[in-house]
Amino acid sequence: MIDPTKIDINQLPKKFCDGALGGFGKEVFSFAITSGNNLDSFAATPQMMKSISIWMNKQIENYEKQFGEIDMTPPQIQSPIQVADLGKRDDDIK
Repeated sequence: MIDPTKIDINQLPKKFCDGALGGFGKEVFSFAITSGNNLDSFAATPQMMKSISIWMNKQIENYEKQFGEIDMTPPQIQSPIQVADLGKRDDDIK
């Protein structure tokens, strides 16, 4: 096991997380974190998952104390593919 007191978090390579998915059974939580087209899959015991949850919630609580509440409003991004464009040729869309 890695000694967390000997880790410099700023020196670790990072991926930008843009999504997560998962599920659970009686003995294990399974989840994946997405980064662009990459997916990293993990499994954890219920105890470890709860430990991660407690840590994350504390991080979010401290963040919001410092920077304000995180706005969870979904961004209004229009898809580049619209239903109205289906069946049109490329020349018609431009």
